[in-house]
Amino acid sequence: MHNAWLHRHGDGSIHYTHCCTEAVECLPAFERPDLPRKAGARLRAAAGAAVAALGLATVAFWITMLSTPPVSRAALPPKADLCWTAGHAVRTAIDAEVARRARIGSAPGQAEFNGLLLWTRSAESACAAGRTREALREFKALEQMIAARSVRHEPEED
Repeated sequence: MHNAWLHRHGDGSIHYTHCCTEAVECLPAFERPDLPRKAGARLRAAAGAAVAALGLATVAFWITMLSTPPVSRAALPPKADLCWTAGHAVRTAIDAEVARRARIGSAPGQAEFNGLLLWTRSAESACAAGRTREALREFKALEQMIAARSVRHEPEED
C-alpha cells in the first residue's frame, strides 16, 4: 500500500488519497519508444491477415460443400418425384386458401386451417426426408379433407 498523498484544493479544502497528486506535471510522460520499422511492415501484416482470413473462409466453404452437397430435383429418385406430384393438388389448394385468407383478413375456422397447414408441411417434410409411403398416405388424407371442406363451404345453388 502506498503512503497517503495530501491534496490541497483552491477553495482551501484538503483531502487524502492513495493515488498520485492531481497535478499533471508530476505524472510521468508516456513516450513511445522509437522502434526501427520498415515502411511497408503494417501493409504486409494487414495483407497477410487478409490472405489468412480468405484462406480460412475458402477451406470452410469447401468442407461444407463436400460434406453435404446440394441436391437438385433432377438427382432425386423416381419415388421422390411420385411423392412430389402427389402433393401438388394439396399444395395448390393450400396456397389458394392462404391467398384467400390474406385478402379477407380473418376467416372462420382459423385453428382448423392452421392444423391443416401444419399437416401439409409435415407431409412435405416426410416427402423431402424420403419417407414416401408415409407422405403419400398423408397427402391422400389431406386431399380427402380438403375435398370435404370445399363441399362444406361451397354455396348451395337453388
